[in-house]
Amino acid sequence: MTDTASGNPLQGRSTTPVRLGDLLLDQANPRFGLRGGSASQEEILDRIVGKFGVNDVLSSLAVNGYFEAEPMVCRRMPDSDRWTVVEGNRRLAACLIIVGDQRAGEHASRTSEYQALWAENGRPPVDPVPCLLFEDGEQETKILSYLGVRHIAASQPWDSYAKAAWVAQVVDAHGLDVRTVSRMMGDQHGTINRLLQGYYLVQQLVSEGHFAPEDSVRRGRGSVTEYPFSWVYTVLGYTTVRRFLGLADGGAQPEPLARASLDRGGLLLRAMFGDKSHGRNAAVDDSRQLGSLASALASQEKVRLLEQGKTLGEIDVLTQPVEQRLSDGLGIVRDTLRDLIARLSEQAVDADIAEGLLPTSRGNRRMAAELDKRLREVALGAEDDE
Repeated sequence: MTDTASGNPLQGRSTTPVRLGDLLLDQANPRFGLRGGSASQEEILDRIVGKFGVNDVLSSLAVNGYFEAEPMVCRRMPDSDRWTVVEGNRRLAACLIIVGDQRAGEHASRTSEYQALWAENGRPPVDPVPCLLFEDGEQETKILSYLGVRHIAASQPWDSYAKAAWVAQVVDAHGLDVRTVSRMMGDQHGTINRLLQGYYLVQQLVSEGHFAPEDSVRRGRGSVTEYPFSWVYTVLGYTTVRRFLGLADGGAQPEPLARASLDRGGLLLRAMFGDKSHGRNAAVDDSRQLGSLASALASQEKVRLLEQGKTLGEIDVLTQPVEQRLSDGLGIVRDTLRDLIARLSEQAVDADIAEGLLPTSRGNRRMAAELDKRLREVALGAEDDE
């Protein structure tokens, strides 16, 4: 993706000072993950502090005040004199804490700590703050281009889920198609389309009850901690995965899976992330195995084993040719027995312990004899009676 190197889409627009009391944290900010849209101002502020931290911003504010060169970008609330901050929510949260705004009531200790530092430095101004103000719907394309360049393309990138949620919001709320958004962002590699495909896939599986993010064993980071969203759009880049799910090539669409493929979509996410509600671990250990998972989906036998909750390691063993399993297994048994015999020669074992192990030893001897008999029958014919 390319940055619009020669220009900020909002360049040349003058700033306006706005009181903190007239600014609102953005409920629809995609960085808040799955639950941001219905949160209160206090909950949003708490989430910003918990997920992203504000101490660095608080220190800067206390020592320097608010930098004029970093205006917040705001959109007017409908039928209101207040403004929603669409860019600068972490800075706004820090400002609210340092001035002791009631929305920061759960952070009184931070307020006390940084107000002391603020006083030591002569209380440099943090209220009002410089803002770029847009009436509802005014120059919407410029705002979208600015946010896209800043957080999708290059300079201050969001994590992958936040990017995908933002693009979905832009497409759904503003009537823009994915191609138009990609051009606005300078995306030349199809990244936005892949992000949106992954986002729509997860949303459909959640809404249809085929995936519960809170049951994921594999945890994520950033906007969504329940599972690593980046794995979703990465694995959709494999042709075998798309064929397994019946996904058409081309632009991302809401509800991309046919109803007949929902079970397969759920299986894919459980294989990547596990399922605590059914006591199943993930089939993969890390993202480096996504290619192997994609290959496994091309085999009906391996898909059946994935449905049983097997890991890729277990599947590799279970689907090995019998010749390879015999060779590997006998080699492991030989090495284990050699080690145990050597230990018995070097270290004394209590007689009671040895007696307790005799039934297991006899059982192993019988199974070894049975395996030896069957191998002889194959190698020498049934007439061999040695």
